[in-house]
Amino acid sequence: MSKNLSKYKKELKTRECLVQAIYQFIFQSTPMHFLIEQFLNENSSKNINYEYFKERLEHIYAQSNSLKKITRNAKNLEEESIEMIDEAIIWLGIVEIKADNLPQAVVIDECIRLAKKFSNPNSFKFINAKLDGWLKENS
Repeated sequence: MSKNLSKYKKELKTRECLVQAIYQFIFQSTPMHFLIEQFLNENSSKNINYEYFKERLEHIYAQSNSLKKITRNAKNLEEESIEMIDEAIIWLGIVEIKADNLPQAVVIDECIRLAKKFSNPNSFKFINAKLDGWLKENS
C-alpha cells in the first residue's frame, strides 16, 4: 500500500528545508538568522510553513550541544562515521519527538523518507536504528 502524502505537501517541504538548513548549520555553523532569511527568500509561503520552520530551527540551535553529544557519542561508541546529512535528519527526528506534536512512528517514518530522498540508499536503516535506540534510552 502506497502512502498518500499529497495533502501534507507543505509540511513535507518544510521538513525538507529544515534538513537542508540543519545540514548547513552542521557544515558551516551558519547563524540562525541567516538560515531563516535564506530559506524565507528561496521559498514561498505556499510551499513551506514559515512559523514551523523558524520554531523548529530555534529548537535545533537551542539543543545543538546536546544533539552533537548524542551523534558524537554514537560515533565514538560504534566507531562509525555519521554522514552530515544523516546527522541533520537524526537531529530533526529527535527535536520532533521531543516536541511531541506527532506520534513517534510518524516522526521516524518521516525521517526515513528524508533519508531516502537526501542520503545514500541504505542510510534510512541506520537512521531508523539510531532513532529507535535513542527512544529506548530516553523513554
